[in-house]
Amino acid sequence: MVVLKHFYPIATLALLLALPIEAQEQREPLVFYTWEDFIDPSLIEAWEEQSGIPVKIIFYDDEGLRNLVLSRSDLAAKIDVAIVDNATMHVLQEAGHLSEIPSARYEQFWPDACTEFGRPYLWGVYGLVYRQDKMQSNISSWRDILNPKSYLKGHIGMLGQADELMTTALAGMGYPIDSTDEMYLRQAFSLLKLQSEYVTTYDYIYSFILSDPENNDLWVAPAYSGDQYGLNEIQGIDAWRFVVPEEGAIVWVDCLTIPASSIRKDEALAFIDFITRLDNSAQNSEYLWTASPYKEVTSLVSAELREDQTIYLDKDSLAKAIPFKDMKGTDILQRTRIKDALLRYYDSH
Repeated sequence: MVVLKHFYPIATLALLLALPIEAQEQREPLVFYTWEDFIDPSLIEAWEEQSGIPVKIIFYDDEGLRNLVLSRSDLAAKIDVAIVDNATMHVLQEAGHLSEIPSARYEQFWPDACTEFGRPYLWGVYGLVYRQDKMQSNISSWRDILNPKSYLKGHIGMLGQADELMTTALAGMGYPIDSTDEMYLRQAFSLLKLQSEYVTTYDYIYSFILSDPENNDLWVAPAYSGDQYGLNEIQGIDAWRFVVPEEGAIVWVDCLTIPASSIRKDEALAFIDFITRLDNSAQNSEYLWTASPYKEVTSLVSAELREDQTIYLDKDSLAKAIPFKDMKGTDILQRTRIKDALLRYYDSH
């Protein structure tokens, strides 16, 4: 999901509340860089009401573009808070692009995911969504879209991000999802090339359907837990379903970060503190139907959400879950080159 959200200057909540209204109104907005539809709008309204500071949101839908923006100080200086996936945290922090952030004082599901340069925001599972009303066969494995049946030709979507593409192929072949083995990567590339004739788009399915709600040609695609609810709402149907592939749950964790070049670090941290407060994290989890990273929040959300095992995994699934792995810059570059080569091949055939 990529949509940039701009959030402008945010002083610490205590400081802002102490300022006269006139001073608060003179402050510029805080710039928030995030996926589209990835925060409860009422939380933004609550923050603005309590702090007196407006928030501008910029959406992105391409992780590569996001990383490029955050790695350029002239662009990153215009962003105060950014959502970064756990697999990219080490690359950005080691390059000096992120500021250190105090850790949350709550027990977490994935305590090491965001490092000391990020605050856990949300987490979920990378799996498959499919149109139940269109399926002529069971969808339960990555292999069902990598080696698809003939009726799915022209109806498969793939997430054209470097990491997700390779993760899907490697998981489907039974290889480690963070493998850098040249033989495994070549095999994955060959498989993705063969599969490409069945693919109708490499856009993220949520963005694709959001831009064309009447589309009925896309039936199955990699997606994130909770996307099925948004897809059903966008299209006004109750046909999209989500499945955790039998190869096991692959977990993503998104982190709230502050660019090193931001001149509003205190304000940005105050905003992050506000968003990750347990009651607000619970509200956001409920609104987005996505898991909060803080274990205490499970007692604050509805029983319906808490018991949805595509969102809050059961103990057995949680124990077997594999997070997206942080990778070296050279490994990310290698996967990016494979992705680019695949898309060139797709466009030329």
